[in-house]
Amino acid sequence: MRGETSIAEIARHLLALLPADGTPVLSRVIRVMLSREMKRSIEQEELFAARDLLFEQKKIGRLRGQGGQIFLLPAAPEASGPKPENAGAKLWPEARLMAPLCRYLETQFKKGLELPDGAACIVEDTSTKGLRPGRWARPDFILVSAMRFKLMPGTQVDLHSFELKTEDGANDLAVYEALAQTRFTHFGHLVWHLPKKSKAERHLTRIEAQCNQHGIGLIRMYDPDDAEGYEIMLDPVRQRTPHRDIDDFLQDCLTEAQRKKIAQTLSGASR
Repeated sequence: MRGETSIAEIARHLLALLPADGTPVLSRVIRVMLSREMKRSIEQEELFAARDLLFEQKKIGRLRGQGGQIFLLPAAPEASGPKPENAGAKLWPEARLMAPLCRYLETQFKKGLELPDGAACIVEDTSTKGLRPGRWARPDFILVSAMRFKLMPGTQVDLHSFELKTEDGANDLAVYEALAQTRFTHFGHLVWHLPKKSKAERHLTRIEAQCNQHGIGLIRMYDPDDAEGYEIMLDPVRQRTPHRDIDDFLQDCLTEAQRKKIAQTLSGASR
């Protein structure tokens, strides 16, 4: 152990790393993130001491199983006083951002792919789909495109995954979520609702650097309801995901009709 001052410092960093929406995080993942954040190895005993301190202060909660998970507790409401500067973020919870993001993917994002005539393109909400275990195995959306070349032999399938975060919900862990989802996809994207002049803009440089380091695409959502209110800040790097993993994931997430559409496109039967 390194003294109470060190534990208090670790607790402060731990609190900042936890997702603002209360999503539970594995203790071992937090330990890795703390080590990266503080640029030194965090011992398990130090993590437990910092966790217990925050638990006693009623700032975090704990879940048993899977090696232990911790999550951020909501702050107690103030009896009176001015509204916080980021109160507008509460008007756009993640559930409300889903439909606008879907429209963007089906229009502007799809257009930017410049797919050839005859290609198949499917956008699917996978936030509650998929048979894979683990919280990070489910992107909020996927986009799969399939094409068959006219002159050159062969076909191509591209699978994109999208992890959506609210204004207050994007942190280093969000990048790792998007990265973990590329176990089953070719391209991972982090989509962040970050309006202009948001207080959360102070984290943008760090999040962008993390995405760039891991080959994750970054899409900034300025205004969810504006078709032009999205900016692709970073393009993702194609991952060498095995074809079998891609195939299994699509079997889990797509309907029979969608799978048939892709198969027909690749076989040339749709022409």
